[in-house]
Amino acid sequence: MHFKRASAVPRLVLLVVGLSLGLAAPAQAGELPLLVEPAWLHARLEDPFLRIVDMASDPRTYRAGHVRGAVYLGVREVMPPASPAGSRALNSHEASRIFGRLGISDGTRVVIYDDAGGLHASRLFFTLELFGHTTVSILNGGLAAWRRQGFPLVAEIPAVTPTPYRATPRPERLASAEWILARLKDATVALVDARSPEEYRGVEVLAKRGGHIPGAVHLEWLELVDDQTHMLKPAPEIRRILKSHGITPDKRIEAH
Repeated sequence: MHFKRASAVPRLVLLVVGLSLGLAAPAQAGELPLLVEPAWLHARLEDPFLRIVDMASDPRTYRAGHVRGAVYLGVREVMPPASPAGSRALNSHEASRIFGRLGISDGTRVVIYDDAGGLHASRLFFTLELFGHTTVSILNGGLAAWRRQGFPLVAEIPAVTPTPYRATPRPERLASAEWILARLKDATVALVDARSPEEYRGVEVLAKRGGHIPGAVHLEWLELVDDQTHMLKPAPEIRRILKSHGITPDKRIEAH
C-alpha cells in the first residue's frame, strides 16, 4: 500500500511528521512522548486519563473496527476552509467545542492515530499544540501498525461525556505570512515545504497560485515515512535527511 498525497488543499504537516518527532527530546515527567508505539498504547488502554482519537480517512473504517475506547474525528473538522484557497487554524471557540465534545480536558493525555501515515493525526496534534495542550502523542504507524502487531479492534463506539474546555491560543506556535515575509533572508530560519515535488515546482497547482515561497527547501513529508510499515523512519535516518536539507536543531523551523 502506498500513501496518497494530499490532493485537495495544502496541509500543514507541523511538529509531527519528522520535524519535531525526529528532533524531539525525551519527555519530561508527567508528559507523553511525542511518538508512541502500539505496545505502549495497548498496555495503557485502561488509563482513565487517556483519550484515544481515531482519524481514519473514512468514518466507515472507524465503525468497522477501531482501538478500544477511541473516539472518531474527521480531519476536515480541524481544517476549516479559508478563502480564497486552503484551510486555516481553528479559533478558540471552535477548538473548545471540538476538544470538549471529544471528552478532552486540561489533564487529558491524548493519543492520535490514522490510516494516512500520520497526515491526519498531525493536524490534530498541531491544533492541540497551538492551544497549549502538550500531553499529546501520535501512534507510530497508526492503524496499520496496530493491526500488523496483532492488537485487537472493536466495533463498539464508546460513550463520551463532554467536558468543558477553554482553549487559549499560543500565537507563537503559528507563523503568519507576514512573519515569514520578514524572515526570507534570515539564515536562522528554515522554511520547509512539505508538499509534493509537483506542487513545489508549480507543475501541479492546488493552492491559489503555483510554486513555492522564495528560499523554502523542499522535503516531502512522505520521505520521512517508511512506505512498507507506515511508520516513521528511524530517528538517525530522519536526522540525516533533515540535515541534508539544512534543517538543523539550531534553526527555527517553519513547515508548511
